[in-house]
Amino acid sequence: MTFLTGKALNWAITATAGSGFLLFGYDQGVMSGLLTGDAFVKTFPEINTNDGGNGSSSLQGTVVAIYEIGCFFGAGFTLFAGELLGRRWMIMIGSVVLAIGAVLQASAYGIPQMIVGRIVAGLGNGMNTATIPVWHSELTKATDRGKSLSIELTINIFGVMTAYWVDYGMSFEPSEAQFRFPLALQILFAIMTFLGVLVLPESPRWLIAHDRLEEARKVLWSVDDGAKTVTIDDARLSRELAVIKQTIDEERHAAQGQSFMAIFKNGPQRFLYRTMLGIGGQFMQQISGVNLITYYNTVIFQKSVGLSRNLALLLAGFNGVAYFFSTFVPIWTIDRLGRRKLMLFAVVGQGCCMAILAGTVHDGSTAAGIVATIMLFLFNFFFAVGLLAIAWLLPAEYTPLAIRTKAAALATASNWIFTFLVVEITPVSIDNIGYKTYIYFAIFNFCFVPLIYFFYPETQRLSLEQIDKLFTGEKVLLHWHPSMDDSETEMDHTEALKEDQADRIESLAQAGPGDETKPRCQGCQNRRETCEWGVRLSFRPENAQSMNIEHPSMRQAAEVNGKTQNFQIIDITPEVIRDYFEEITPPPEEGSEQLDSMLKPSSTAPINSNVQSPVPAVEPINQGPSPHLGQESIASPVIDTALCSKMASFLPGSHFQELHTQLRSRIFDTARSAFPSRFGTPDIFPEPASELPLEDDEESRRLAHLSPEQEYRLWDNYINEVASWVDKFDSERHWELVLPLLAKSHPHLKYAILALSARQIERKEKKLDFSCSLALYQHAIHLLSPLLHLRTTEILASCMVLCVLEMLSCSPKAWRRHLDGCAALIQALNISGTCGGLEQALFWGFARMDICGALISSETMLIPMHNWIGAADVMTDVSLLIGQGRSDIYANLVIYLCGRVVELFCSSGKWEQKNGRCKGFPSSSSSSSSFAVDYVSEWQRLFELVESWYNNRPEAMKALITIPSSSTGQNPSGNPFPTIFFGNPAAVSGNQMYHTAALLMLKYKPAHVQFARKPHSMLWHARHICAISISNAHHGCWTNSTQPLWIAGQHMSHPCEHKAILEIYERIERETGWATKWRADDLRDFWGDLEE
Repeated sequence: MTFLTGKALNWAITATAGSGFLLFGYDQGVMSGLLTGDAFVKTFPEINTNDGGNGSSSLQGTVVAIYEIGCFFGAGFTLFAGELLGRRWMIMIGSVVLAIGAVLQASAYGIPQMIVGRIVAGLGNGMNTATIPVWHSELTKATDRGKSLSIELTINIFGVMTAYWVDYGMSFEPSEAQFRFPLALQILFAIMTFLGVLVLPESPRWLIAHDRLEEARKVLWSVDDGAKTVTIDDARLSRELAVIKQTIDEERHAAQGQSFMAIFKNGPQRFLYRTMLGIGGQFMQQISGVNLITYYNTVIFQKSVGLSRNLALLLAGFNGVAYFFSTFVPIWTIDRLGRRKLMLFAVVGQGCCMAILAGTVHDGSTAAGIVATIMLFLFNFFFAVGLLAIAWLLPAEYTPLAIRTKAAALATASNWIFTFLVVEITPVSIDNIGYKTYIYFAIFNFCFVPLIYFFYPETQRLSLEQIDKLFTGEKVLLHWHPSMDDSETEMDHTEALKEDQADRIESLAQAGPGDETKPRCQGCQNRRETCEWGVRLSFRPENAQSMNIEHPSMRQAAEVNGKTQNFQIIDITPEVIRDYFEEITPPPEEGSEQLDSMLKPSSTAPINSNVQSPVPAVEPINQGPSPHLGQESIASPVIDTALCSKMASFLPGSHFQELHTQLRSRIFDTARSAFPSRFGTPDIFPEPASELPLEDDEESRRLAHLSPEQEYRLWDNYINEVASWVDKFDSERHWELVLPLLAKSHPHLKYAILALSARQIERKEKKLDFSCSLALYQHAIHLLSPLLHLRTTEILASCMVLCVLEMLSCSPKAWRRHLDGCAALIQALNISGTCGGLEQALFWGFARMDICGALISSETMLIPMHNWIGAADVMTDVSLLIGQGRSDIYANLVIYLCGRVVELFCSSGKWEQKNGRCKGFPSSSSSSSSFAVDYVSEWQRLFELVESWYNNRPEAMKALITIPSSSTGQNPSGNPFPTIFFGNPAAVSGNQMYHTAALLMLKYKPAHVQFARKPHSMLWHARHICAISISNAHHGCWTNSTQPLWIAGQHMSHPCEHKAILEIYERIERETGWATKWRADDLRDFWGDLEE
């Protein structure tokens, strides 16, 4: 086992693999400059084809090409022994054999020994070249595999270049050292490869295939970039190990124990097809004519172009330099542009070069010779960019582990046969048909274009397990589709292991084929409109609250002098009652539901909760100043028990709404009076010392009276259930630990907390008598209203608690009305997200409700984004939040980024709203309305920030375990999503809000934005939103997931997925009391394909 880990180990693996291919390249190029050397032809006159020589060109071709025969048999040996011995042993054996062959060549005094030495060296090189790409690819991450293999082949061409220059340098040596030293130099590179592999690890996939799981775990840990920060028992490594083992088992089953013969059969895994693609890549590489140039560079310059030997050697050296530098191009393009594009680019360029070379060589003039030389340089450039690395990469990528060693060895063996063919016939062909040699190579290259285009799948940034899925469906897929995978992949440089796509296929197959397309296209995108696929347009009467007088459903009754006088509005009460109380039990007989029974402990109440996402918003009402409320204006009459027994807690005319309206108006008055209108204007409220809380109204106090047992249950429910709803992003747990202590000395806060707790119990237990919560709510407002002008933290805390109660109780479509009062008070108190302590906790609790409301109704937030942190720009805001160094603040950062996303869409008009703007977005000349932005550049900057949030998450924000749904034992009618479990609620909601923000940004992506690294798809984000909600049962996170689930649900196309989303909505409402049925109904309308 190596002493290196992480990136250092990965670079060592690449360097060692490169050393093996440097030796391969050196062997290819070294003979080019020796064949015409004086000392060489003097020692071996039988192959002297120089002017005046009597040697045989066919024998010369045999001496050079016999090396490829040795390579063929070496690859053949690997075909049968490679899987048994392992990758490391095969490379070490190959290096030793190659060194022996180099000794035989360097010491040769006759053609027979030279031929034997060439064969033996070829045997060793064949073993190495058949094994090194497999070993390297199996130790490399999907994101780096293409680049790493390109580096390996760059070093290979460095070997070719080194051979050319060594030959040139030694050409001035008259002794036999002129050729013996270059041939002996192979030994040095063989030793380097042997020593490197000796201290490096075995392929983890080979170890797993041979049931050496603990060794494989150590290797997976050591090659991980984060090896220094994770333990060897990390859950992520266990998942990766399990996925690889599962894939191996599937491939073994597909091979059906047929061993070698399996590669010649096309079963479910298409072994033969995949093997032939690897062989075809090697065929295209060699028949393109590259070794025509590599092996006979100097010969071509002398015989075809007509240069002197010294100039030919020099140009061959410079061609090697150009060839070497050309190999750097695929290092940066192979994983960005993909394999197919580079291959097509290469064969077209190579064909053109060969065609022009044929014409210029036939012409024979000096100018034609210059052009021919340029074509030789250009050919190497095109080859280096396209076919050089990819032909070696594809056999390792395309073939599954069950046959990978055999298929890669067979492809490598075919490479040597095709190389032998080219190298053997080239000198004879040049001597006999001259320029026509280049014509048939040009034709071959152009014939490769349709072969690549129609048969070779793109494997860019796919793991080896994902590549398997391209071949295992009904037909071979040329491109990966995001719907084929529901897990985080290696390509996003994130830790979470890519989950096997089989979970989606297996969970949906028996339920019927999922349709990932969008039927009934209405041409929205052609009109540059948002696609509204699946929407069923129908009038919902309960929406009448949010309609203004211009709405067509508002029936005008009369018009006088061109002005509307009145309208008839549909009675919405029955519809709202039906939406929110459809499944509750019938109302009890009058008097049967008393406060005592309501407060009786419930054995079925779970301890957990959530924070609700609001609903499509309505325009705020009653925003104008209202008369200041004194004791007489807030004292409420005795509660009408008849009203309380009705299912209409926040409907127009209810007692809840009456109380709320009074409090809301008073808060607005207080907030607006935060500063005098002009200098010297006296405060409209008396000094705090001069105004004390008024005595409680006797009736209000009587109705709010609780027995000690009743109060105990409410406090217990608040601390163990409700407080966690808002504390989920707060590591200091202010709502659970601080507010109860403050409530002991602030009665308005105490009764607000008790009212919220009572209301939550009523909602969860589906009680129709809410007289307890209403009495407590009334008493809290009675105590709070006279003190609003004090504008203390305790006052704000009471208002926030009542705001949560209202969001729990009211129609979600009226969210804005229940938040705008708190928003005004927060801004009046100049509270922001970095002020610290309880005030900061209150701000972020409100901000989460504000952002959910904005998302649900496509409106801007109630608190402008420039007031959230208070810095001069977005980057400074982000730095201030990150600078606090807490994981819970990091979770709040994604809420801030979501707010910026909403602000961007509103300011740019991406969210269609009436009057051409987002509701709530000011039309005045304020700083908000004058916010002008270049949408494309702002989108790019914001998307980078959102992705940076995910990629740089602290450990506390990462999943503890991720399980593909195929591994959970779910049947097709069960959960079609993976399990993604987090260890704390901040991580749950934080990651879910990230996926929501990223999904929305991709949905509204500017058309011409290009990514340096392809991002995850909208479907990927949508599936993660659903998976997080289903996997994590923290009630506080559930309440925050209503809107993300709605956004994600619009991207789900299969009934199995629909059912899972509807079930989690139902469970949220059942266990927390938070209304979700309205959103489930919206999704049913959107999908339009489910029957009750």
